[in-house]
Amino acid sequence: MQDDPKTDDIKINALERLYDEENFGIPLRWEPEHVGRRLVKAFTTLDRLPRDRGPREPGGHWPKHTVEWVDRLAQAELSDAERRTRDAARNFTVLRPTSTELAEMEKAFDWLRELRAADSGMALVTSLWALRTARRKSVRRLCTEKQWAPHTFYRKRAKALAYLAELLNSRNAPVF
Repeated sequence: MQDDPKTDDIKINALERLYDEENFGIPLRWEPEHVGRRLVKAFTTLDRLPRDRGPREPGGHWPKHTVEWVDRLAQAELSDAERRTRDAARNFTVLRPTSTELAEMEKAFDWLRELRAADSGMALVTSLWALRTARRKSVRRLCTEKQWAPHTFYRKRAKALAYLAELLNSRNAPVF
């Protein structure tokens, strides 16, 4: 089996999977894994916010055109996978985050600020890990780009998540 760049990004550990509250549930106290999931969810929420400035979103610039019979025949010859991909791209919509998600995102970013005050290296590793995981990018590739040892990277990340969980539990912060 060949290494496909797309499958390289899919080989992830349990913390790097998309957060699904139904499968994980909410623990009674803060646990490092739950803190990590909330950090990843915070970056996912950040990506769903509308952009403040910059060029307009693509679409609606060109006049509508008619689809001719030749085009319909060519579309009929497409494979099912290609047809599904095109339909999914045509039906793509970004759901804006709710006020609850925004409040949780801000709390999670406050944790990263506090972590940076305690240890900036752990904060950098943890925030880059959460960002890459939220965007479904390869953490291994991040380690290669930064010339970091993956073992050290994951050890620092685990230490940072344990530190944050302990900090939140000492404050009796409500688990969300």
